Amino acid sequence: MTVTSTPMPTISSIEAAELPGLAELVCALRHCAQLPSLLIRITPDLDGNAEAFGTRCDRTPRIGLGRDLLDEPGSLPLYGVLAHEIAHHALGHGTPRPFWRNPVWLAKTTLLGALIIHLPWACLAFLVCTVLVTQLAAARRERLQEYDADMHAVRLLDAAGLPGRRLVGAALADLVDEPLSYRLIWWAFDGHPSARARRRNLATGRPARRLRWALLWQSTTTPIPAPGFSCPVCGLGGSGREGVSV
Repeated sequence: MTVTSTPMPTISSIEAAELPGLAELVCALRHCAQLPSLLIRITPDLDGNAEAFGTRCDRTPRIGLGRDLLDEPGSLPLYGVLAHEIAHHALGHGTPRPFWRNPVWLAKTTLLGALIIHLPWACLAFLVCTVLVTQLAAARRERLQEYDADMHAVRLLDAAGLPGRRLVGAALADLVDEPLSYRLIWWAFDGHPSARARRRNLATGRPARRLRWALLWQSTTTPIPAPGFSCPVCGLGGSGREGVSV
């Protein structure tokens, strides 16, 4: 299935009757997020997961949805997952970065070059530490993006006239809690926070904690309110509606 919003959302491969309200929801969230276009593709390989990504070819925001997410059309977790992935694009998280702007890639490449030319052990040890630090920093940056996408998804759903915190909370409630070993050690190397940490952060209603200077580079676009959403271009919604029904 592909849902595209250039110039309007369309559904193919799966009958629209199987996905009640999905096209309207996507259109409403896209307008609230101020995205000029959006491409959604159903990918069986993702199972019950979803991902937001982009390409350097046409810059169109893309979302991949696992087929298992559509087993229960109209379910609350599906709405929360969609809003979360759209929030990633609204916050600029899905924009691909060239490799020369990737600190982890640069650190690993430098270490490999140092091994090839046989630099002293002291230099190699320093470069190994640099790779470790950049890897940890990149993982933390990705975790903060997940927290931010959760919070922005609430704002997008609220702007569309829907209970944002309830829908995002339902999506997070479906996540399986990680084992104790992950929560103690391996979380530091993972770009996704634990399900428990995401639920706890959502409950606070505040952005995840970070260094104050990091906020200087963070820009958040305020969602455009769209209660009783109606789009004359897409032909979705109606004048008497209070929003997408849940």
